[in-house]
Amino acid sequence: MKIAVISDIHGNLHALEAVLKDARARGAARVYCAGDLVGYGPRPNEVIDVIRRENIPTVMGNYDDAVGNLRIVCGCDYKDEKTMLLGEKSIAWTRENTSEESRRWLKDLPGRMEIDPGGTALLLVHGSPRALNEYIYEDTPEDYLDDLIREGGAGILVCGHTHLPFVKKTAAGYVINAGSAGKPKHGNPNAAYVIIGPGDGWPEVEIIEVPYSYEETAAEIERAGLPPEFATAIRTGRAV
Repeated sequence: MKIAVISDIHGNLHALEAVLKDARARGAARVYCAGDLVGYGPRPNEVIDVIRRENIPTVMGNYDDAVGNLRIVCGCDYKDEKTMLLGEKSIAWTRENTSEESRRWLKDLPGRMEIDPGGTALLLVHGSPRALNEYIYEDTPEDYLDDLIREGGAGILVCGHTHLPFVKKTAAGYVINAGSAGKPKHGNPNAAYVIIGPGDGWPEVEIIEVPYSYEETAAEIERAGLPPEFATAIRTGRAV
């Protein structure tokens, strides 16, 4: 059975709708989400509504935690004071523009989820099995990845958080990062997600990029009064 995993939608309704349509067209039997539905983008409630209406199993991301639990920080690794201040503005705007019902729903999301779509267990988290805000990159040392896979208790670890998709085979199993379906950082504005399914060896993973009407999202960000840097990030597919 093929499944799709999306992550880091960040209030981008247009990207989410495009990715779900693409996943259905590719024959994904089920869609799962690795968290961060809100933050930075202009449509937090609408994104949550789609995830709930489509019954997409979702784990908590660091932004979901921050907004659901009314925290003042999101646990992000800011590179400088400017990006820290932008992050604070994102948190404040999102808290104010996310309904109480949506916040309660975010607060109750699980931190991890085990999936078994084809005989091998997958562990779905946002950051890592150790912390929802831990960044796991493709160049993270393999021995450390092996430790995470073993601690997670599943042969395949699926995560998000970095907004950079990758697939890596290690001695202990696989690490799959689903990238970002709403705020990509891979260098172009296309939304990204992964499809995981059986092939010559399990898992067979395809990283998918989906064009969408990103200019509509960028314009909505500007109309909402969010920092213009967030619109630039949407248009370029690069970090703020």
